[in-house]
This record gives sequence, C-alpha cells and structure tokens, in this order.
Amino acid sequence: MNTQTFINQVAASDAVGAKDLLNDLLSTKAFEALDAKKIEMAQSLYTGKQEKLETQDTDNTEENTTEE
Repeated sequence: MNTQTFINQVAASDAVGAKDLLNDLLSTKAFEALDAKKIEMAQSLYTGKQEKLETQDTDNTEENTTEE
C-alpha cells in the first residue's frame, strides 16, 4: 500500500479501490501519529516533565449566553 498505488487506481478510474486504499493509508497515518503521541506522553510522565497540552475551548459561556 502506497501513494503510487492510490494514484494508479485513481488514474484507472477505480474509485472503489482508490477509496478503500485512501482510507487504509489515512488510518495507518493516524495510528502512527497516535502511537508516537502515546510514547511522548509516557516518556514525559516518567521523566517528571509536564508539557502544556493545547486544548480547544468548546464552551465559551460569554458567547453562548443570550441577552434578554
């Protein structure tokens, strides 16, 4: 499974095969990134270093309130 195979499938109008291969490629990338992050977090846990985690504020109470 590689990018060249995906391109060949798209060029050959094999939409179903290309879609399946793209899903597999993206899943593989996501799992590799997740494993790398797990290792990074485990190392920081055991070395005692804490890094500031970036979080997205999804509940901003000031913007969600309504004026009466």
